[in-house]
Amino acid sequence: MKSFRLFILISVLLPIAVPDYGQVVTVSSLLSEMTDLKKLSELPDPWFRQAQASSYDRKSHAGGEDWFANYDVGQYIRKEVNEGRQEQVLADLTGPGAISRFWSANPDNTSPVRFYFDGEQKPGLVVPLNELFSGRHPLFGPEFSYISGTGGNLYFPIPYARSVKITIEDARGNLRLYYEIGYRTYDGNTRVETFNPAKDDSWQGQKIQTALRLTQPQGITPPKDAIWRSSALTIPAGESRRLPEITGENAVFSFSACLRNTRESAEWTDPNRAHVAWRHLILSVTFDGQTCIRVPLGDFFGSGPGVNPYENLLFSVSTDGWMTSRLIMPFRHSMVIEIRNEGTVPYTAKFVTGTCPWKFTGETCHLHAQWGTLTRESWPPFDINFLNANGEGKIIGTVYQVSNPSYIWWGEGDQKIFIDGEAFPSTFGTGTEDDYGYAYGYNGLFTRPYHAQTRVDGPASGGHISLNRWYILDALPYRKSIRFDQEVWHWMPCNPVWSHVIYWYARPGAAAPDPIEPQGLMPIDLGIRENMLDLIEGEDLTYDPTPGSVSVERLANCSGARHLVWRNGQSGDRLTIKFQVPSDGNYLVMVNLCMSPDYGKYAFRINGAASERVIDAGSEKLFWTRPVLGIFQLRKGDNLMEVTLMEPDSRAKPGNLFGLDYIFLENLK
Repeated sequence: MKSFRLFILISVLLPIAVPDYGQVVTVSSLLSEMTDLKKLSELPDPWFRQAQASSYDRKSHAGGEDWFANYDVGQYIRKEVNEGRQEQVLADLTGPGAISRFWSANPDNTSPVRFYFDGEQKPGLVVPLNELFSGRHPLFGPEFSYISGTGGNLYFPIPYARSVKITIEDARGNLRLYYEIGYRTYDGNTRVETFNPAKDDSWQGQKIQTALRLTQPQGITPPKDAIWRSSALTIPAGESRRLPEITGENAVFSFSACLRNTRESAEWTDPNRAHVAWRHLILSVTFDGQTCIRVPLGDFFGSGPGVNPYENLLFSVSTDGWMTSRLIMPFRHSMVIEIRNEGTVPYTAKFVTGTCPWKFTGETCHLHAQWGTLTRESWPPFDINFLNANGEGKIIGTVYQVSNPSYIWWGEGDQKIFIDGEAFPSTFGTGTEDDYGYAYGYNGLFTRPYHAQTRVDGPASGGHISLNRWYILDALPYRKSIRFDQEVWHWMPCNPVWSHVIYWYARPGAAAPDPIEPQGLMPIDLGIRENMLDLIEGEDLTYDPTPGSVSVERLANCSGARHLVWRNGQSGDRLTIKFQVPSDGNYLVMVNLCMSPDYGKYAFRINGAASERVIDAGSEKLFWTRPVLGIFQLRKGDNLMEVTLMEPDSRAKPGNLFGLDYIFLENLK
């Protein structure tokens, strides 16, 4: 990524033609809105209510334990037969409104998707599901239609005047589809022009402009009346310092920060390491005498912990350490930026702020942001509240960070968003990663204009993970209140740390962001990831013949949803498993084992050396244990793990089973 330079105002602030939203909502006007950060900072005009149709598990309506039901696939509104075709109804919506987002975990499925507009019997748009996400369909294009981390995404507005029904053909009657369809519903007197593929020439110019702004957010010239201010602050430990106050009716359109003299070292808690310094400096921003933003400085810029380079529509993080926000921050009278140092050493930070004159109207809002963190046992599932807000405003983004001490998938939890006091959330997700634009626990980096996975340490789904998601066309307005909950549904019992930032605009006078407890700031040390080998999956291992039977069995909680199971063994029987390592060395050896009422007790040897651990896998219910067997000298190539069945606990059910999910190795060098 390029070095720091003057970061620019998003194009909507420039004197270019902008549609009159008070007239008719069209594909062109909605395309313009997709990068209109000025409009994002205002209450909607015309007003709309954002909601989502999805394949969430319908058992959730029962509440209790079913509130966390997780069969989020193949859930449809109803089945229809149209002209002899069997179709599953994904959404049946009353307008005026617009589709703002379409996501699926099945982007290779070729079943036709049909859009029936305004009560018509014939579909106005028919597209195979895979072509909605291929980037090759002529109506959409790769800037709006793509696969990201195995998830199919379509961010292209599809407006409708009276109604739209969306179906997918299900020729065999057994289609298992994961889907989320975001949509907005306008107040009834709003005029909307229904999507018509035959009129695509009318929006081609705006489509090209929007595509350019989505893919090159730094490529626009600042306004002529912009004022740039550069400052440096040295903040002693335990103290606060302020940038010079800015007065008058203005707005920030660019805000950048960089820390001096951070370094990397072997000591995780070294106060000069980037992830420690950026997290322990607290950004507080006051607009017109009201504190509206309170977030660790690094986390505010959409990623953390540490410096994780990326760039999308709202934020940039450069490899040289500069971080930039392009969010509009309007104020009527004054703005004060304060930095508090909750660390143990002084830090010096540099800042560049771009402002311009701004008309603060009755629809203009202050930008808000708050941070939260939680450490607790992952089982049973639970909800984390990101935001409870009253008054008028709109949610426009989240950052979600997971510090996962397990290596198993952590993100089955759904987003649940309640607007204006509704009893059941009008947005109910199908899995954490789905809202962030990917699928099936993809463990790779990606960046798109509205979402990104900026950090994935590994191995597998372990370590520090950082995601962001910006709600622009699918912003979440509220007139009275909003509640944003993120469900936590982890496949393994463990003690992760969950951290988040949520961003919203609100009318002046809204409540201040939550306080930050300093003891929760330090990112958790999960080890040196470079020394950790990829998981050695039990189901992929070879083994010597042994009494009883050995097979690979499916179990959803496992890494790869399978594990190696030894059945019908007797006390004293041995199972010898072969595993490979890439080089000679001293390795910490850990195993992930299934626990259940009919599982047994085991002793282990590695290359003939006995482990001091005896593992009792008997449990009243399905559970897991990750014992460290010890440190062993391993050789390049084949190594042996010997499992000996011991006399089970007298309370155990018959079976004496052994279930190996994976072997984990850390090279201690």
